[in-house]
Amino acid sequence: MSSIPAEFYALANAFLFAVHNIFMKKALRFSNPATGVISTLLINIVFLWTVALLFVPMANVTLASLLIFVGVGFFQPGLTRLLTYKGIDALGVAITDPIRASAPLFSAAMAIVFLGEEITLPIIVATLMIIGGITLLSWRHGAMKLAGSAVYLWFPIAASVLAGASQVVRKFGMAAVPHPFLAAAVTATSSLIVSLLVMWYVEKTQESWKMNRQCVWWFLVAGITVSFAMTSIYHALDLGKVSVVIPLSSTAPLFSLILTALFLRDVERVTLRIVVSTLLIISGVVLISWWK
Repeated sequence: MSSIPAEFYALANAFLFAVHNIFMKKALRFSNPATGVISTLLINIVFLWTVALLFVPMANVTLASLLIFVGVGFFQPGLTRLLTYKGIDALGVAITDPIRASAPLFSAAMAIVFLGEEITLPIIVATLMIIGGITLLSWRHGAMKLAGSAVYLWFPIAASVLAGASQVVRKFGMAAVPHPFLAAAVTATSSLIVSLLVMWYVEKTQESWKMNRQCVWWFLVAGITVSFAMTSIYHALDLGKVSVVIPLSSTAPLFSLILTALFLRDVERVTLRIVVSTLLIISGVVLISWWK
């Protein structure tokens, strides 16, 4: 595994997450985000724990080191996935994915606020680019309207905030538990518990669980795809620098644009506005990540 560079895993993560989002959009036509989160997390747990128990040496793994990933799992992937799926359901893949990719902006903001890092010109420029891209995505003109309401933009924005907060913690955790499949399995397990509690509290209707023949296979392939995406990012963080891994993994929206144009023509339109917005956000993410 170590002969494969971190850059490959980072790009694999971006591509696999984009493919997973396409599968989820297909599934959500027949179901809802709550069912999608629980279904994919269950698939993650079965797949990842099977691989971890078969191939990961457990002798040197301590409970204390695993607690880092238990904590990460409180926010990601469960809650971030729920917010992302709600965004995909309401706004579509082409709009949700670029906003979701802006996590490094929030990582930088938290570093400035809580770690006393300096505000530099590249950070200011990157912030304006990302905000400009998100604003352009939310702009309504004539027939170009977001599905539902622009208020749904807060779903991917909130997902991005949570993802940004967990990025540094995951890198730190990989130093203690350098086993991507095990790390991903632990976070998926704690995420499932937290997600069930959140949905029990928030989603108090019969629509919280909606499974049928039309969506079950889409959920299955989405769950398997995102399992590989999760392990890819852990491999990348284990082998490479955050400043290299995060910009490459943030290119997922580019893959999403291509895949949306190819496979979601019947439900989504990829307009020039969306393309320009995506390029603005990704450029800002790359700038802020490489500068850090």
